[in-house]
Amino acid sequence: MSINSILIATDLSERSDRALQRGFRLAAELGAKVSVISVVDDTAPDWMVAEFEEKSRKLLEAAVSAIGTGVENEIIVKRGDPISQLIEIVNSGDCDLVVVGKHRARGLFDGLRPTTVESVVSRSLKLVLLVVEPAHGPYGRVLAPVSFSPACYQAVEKALCLAPEATFRMYHAWFAPFEGLTGGRVSNFARAVERETAAQAVSWAEKLPASLEKVVLLHESVGESLSREMRSFSPDLLAVGANTRGVSFTGLGSFTASIVRDPPTDILIARGAEM
Repeated sequence: MSINSILIATDLSERSDRALQRGFRLAAELGAKVSVISVVDDTAPDWMVAEFEEKSRKLLEAAVSAIGTGVENEIIVKRGDPISQLIEIVNSGDCDLVVVGKHRARGLFDGLRPTTVESVVSRSLKLVLLVVEPAHGPYGRVLAPVSFSPACYQAVEKALCLAPEATFRMYHAWFAPFEGLTGGRVSNFARAVERETAAQAVSWAEKLPASLEKVVLLHESVGESLSREMRSFSPDLLAVGANTRGVSFTGLGSFTASIVRDPPTDILIARGAEM
């Protein structure tokens, strides 16, 4: 499935500027149209909201003009609650990809409730690209931590669409259940689990392009494997599936939620589809 329509959500910050640049770059590469959306909080007095609404539109028009890619686009400025408005627009529209910037750190408050970015990611029915880095060029190295779920499959499939020339690395972190009680990594039980996991990896990836390297099995924790892969592979894009492991208070899988909260690089987040 191709990506023909991209929705870029912005709050006019530097973080959102990077999302704007990446979104338009991808649109130019893919031949997609772009909708740029910004929501003005309507809790202030009407005259203040109207003034900020007008300024927001002018700033967005200037920013889009400065990018100058020739991409077909529209600018939408709405009033209301930013989270609910964004989610309604995302889920009711026909966009194929939602592009957002990294959230603004709010200290202790971030531990009490989801950020706007987390809320959009967790409640969006669409593919979401969380942009952290400047868009200096096309994505060149894509890392995909996979759990053999439909969501992870869709993440890899869509990452191939966004970065067809990139180098891909897919891996799966695993441990045998109760290794400490069953003889550890070299036990017959652990080896049987490893063989079963390897078979799952082959079955899960069988419909992906044959040009992709096979899924690498890593005998370590999810967190350890990601840290090591980030250091050794140095990806500029992570492709992950949502809701594939334990659930966090954001409604995302705990692994996805942790990297959305503190993204090590740009992240493509997929909800899953039939494989």
